[in-house]
Amino acid sequence: MLESTLDRLTRWLVRHRVAVVVFWALLIPLFLYGFLNVGAKLLTIVKTTEDAQSTFVHRAKANRFPGQSQFMLLMTMHHDRSKYDDEDFALTAKAVHARLGSVKCIKSLTSFETLPLPSLFVSKDGHSQVSLIEMEVGRNDFGAALRCVNYIRAGVKASKRSWKLADLEVLVSGTSAINVDVGRLVRRDSQRAELIVGIVALFLLMWMLRSASAAFLPLITALIAVSGSLTVVFFMADHVELSMYVSVVSSMAGLGLGLDYALLYVSRFREELERGLDPVDAIARTAQTAGKAIAGSGVLVIMGFGGLLIPDLQFPRSVGLGGILVVFFALCATLSLLPVLLSFWHPTMHWPRWRWFLASHRRVDRFWEWWSRTVLRIPVILLGLGLVVVGICGPHLFQLKIKNPRHEAVPPTLESRRGIDRFIDIKGEAFLYRLEIMVEIRDGGTWDDKQRRKRFLAALAKVEKWPEVSKVNSANMMTKITGGLLGWGEGFAARFVSKDKKLVSIDIYGKDGSDVFMNRLVAKLRRELPRLMASDKGLRTYVGGQQATFYETMEGINAAIPIMFPVLAVSAFLFMSFFFRSLVIPIKALLLNALSLFSTFGILVLVFQHGYGLSLLGYHGGVPGALSVATPILLFGIIFGVSMDYEVFLMTRIQEAYHRLVKDATTHEEREEAHRAAIREGLSRTGGIITNAALIMVITFAAFITGTVLPMKEMGFALALAVALDATLVRMMLLPAVLKLLGTHTWLWPVRHSYKDRAKEKE
Repeated sequence: MLESTLDRLTRWLVRHRVAVVVFWALLIPLFLYGFLNVGAKLLTIVKTTEDAQSTFVHRAKANRFPGQSQFMLLMTMHHDRSKYDDEDFALTAKAVHARLGSVKCIKSLTSFETLPLPSLFVSKDGHSQVSLIEMEVGRNDFGAALRCVNYIRAGVKASKRSWKLADLEVLVSGTSAINVDVGRLVRRDSQRAELIVGIVALFLLMWMLRSASAAFLPLITALIAVSGSLTVVFFMADHVELSMYVSVVSSMAGLGLGLDYALLYVSRFREELERGLDPVDAIARTAQTAGKAIAGSGVLVIMGFGGLLIPDLQFPRSVGLGGILVVFFALCATLSLLPVLLSFWHPTMHWPRWRWFLASHRRVDRFWEWWSRTVLRIPVILLGLGLVVVGICGPHLFQLKIKNPRHEAVPPTLESRRGIDRFIDIKGEAFLYRLEIMVEIRDGGTWDDKQRRKRFLAALAKVEKWPEVSKVNSANMMTKITGGLLGWGEGFAARFVSKDKKLVSIDIYGKDGSDVFMNRLVAKLRRELPRLMASDKGLRTYVGGQQATFYETMEGINAAIPIMFPVLAVSAFLFMSFFFRSLVIPIKALLLNALSLFSTFGILVLVFQHGYGLSLLGYHGGVPGALSVATPILLFGIIFGVSMDYEVFLMTRIQEAYHRLVKDATTHEEREEAHRAAIREGLSRTGGIITNAALIMVITFAAFITGTVLPMKEMGFALALAVALDATLVRMMLLPAVLKLLGTHTWLWPVRHSYKDRAKEKE
């Protein structure tokens, strides 16, 4: 049924080929606009879920606290020789602050000048000071916040003309500044990787497709896949927070799948032309065969990305959404535009005709014919070799550790990272990851109730005595600092009370700012605060802040893994069972996929956790010691789908040959011989295509290893490695070996038909 549908659709598209080309041509300007501008709308840190405690704190801070801003920056000033109270340092700092006073997007600037408390703003050695900048932008207007960062940095640069201390180091940092710097870096790295892939792929495709003109076709489908998906993301980002990794994953997957699908499609079209079919019939036959394989592959890759929608977390869901979109556009471009382009392109498909060019392809074809015969002679040996490789690499997976991608993941060359490091020197790491607590009155009262405040402060005093806590700031902050001259919520402390006086916020700083320590503190606060506030039944507590968001992400991923893995496995099993009409093929595919994932993650632990060979990938920092918390689940979803690509490509060709060869078989021995002949034909015909497609995809993913951001390197390396292992070790060795050992049991299906009836159905 799928074959006939693709046949009719393709013939209709070719008949209306001018309209199809015009339709896609009209979309290109829109796609380019979205592709070039999407980076400005993507974020380094997104909220976890709508009902998460950290989300409540984030929104309450933006909507209900006039004394606080949703978007804040840190500005550090440092000089190796001069101190903050030296005249030149003080005058220079004053000049910077005065110039920033004219920046309209700044709501307030709190510094040692406005609040002369050295313990709050100055380092112990006196050589550094920090200022707090709160931005005046619309709620959740992340684009305006990013523009404000640029205005502030421009203001700092403009103030240099009046500096007394010319070599003072002034750095603007904070979450929005990181979004600006990392977003710009990721866009630059992605564009460089895409350029590398485009140039290298063009020359490889010219050789692989045996045609100079046909080499441009896969590039067209890949560019449509990437730009089309990112254009949809561009418009969606106005309504939902999306991670910057959507852009990275969409570029990786779009280039890889777009090139792979087109390579398979065009190669099969050439084969059908060489069989003597006219161009239209050759295109239709290609749609029935390669088109079916591509459609099946696309569904499985969508399932892999769809698995990322299972965790109740915005980060993996945004990446999963981007992946689904990129597969959709890759399928649309391959199955609708590519047949039309081939109908125009086919007269040029046979150039160049150089002798060495054609001879090299004949040698490759002979190699795959030899390899297909060899695999069937030594299946047990190949299976043993493959399992040895898996046994050496895979067990390192059990040493896997994960951590939150905190400031260490930001490249040290960026201004925002250097500003963070300077802030840590001034205040300590714990002050960078302060926890923001909200206590809400839900019984109709307000914090004007002195008895209620008294009970609240008593509970707060107990938290201050916890061994994990170094400092607590709240509405009583100025009372403590001024010795009672200012009361509850007066002066600077007014920022801790909401405008309706139903919410009070608390800033809690740990004694250790490490990820593990702060996660434990988040867990303790969420467990103990409700108990400490239990004497007042009308109170509700929320624990938020950046570290709480990290904590929720880790908890959400841990909760999703036991659901995600079986759901993906069952979904893939059901789809492949009906796609191939076999119960054995999907079981075999899932087991081989598990071996591929097992080996990939084992090597990933060796490289990115233990640091073996990491310097060869261009990373020269300290040994990470753990993978980024989101890397394992993202890679599982992506690799699960991408690895199934070659399973479908190879098995559809073997199935096609088997149905043709077995229709005249009458005995078990004849059916077994047809099975072995189908393996030889399928492997010899698609082995070169699959390895070529894998080479293209490996180059695509490996190009992203050149990126500067460590999580990008992790993903690029892992995906390139997974594809390389899957296309060589698994699909070219283990899969045909297992098929040979299984024999005709491979095609086990509960609905029994005679082979002749099945052949008639196929026809």
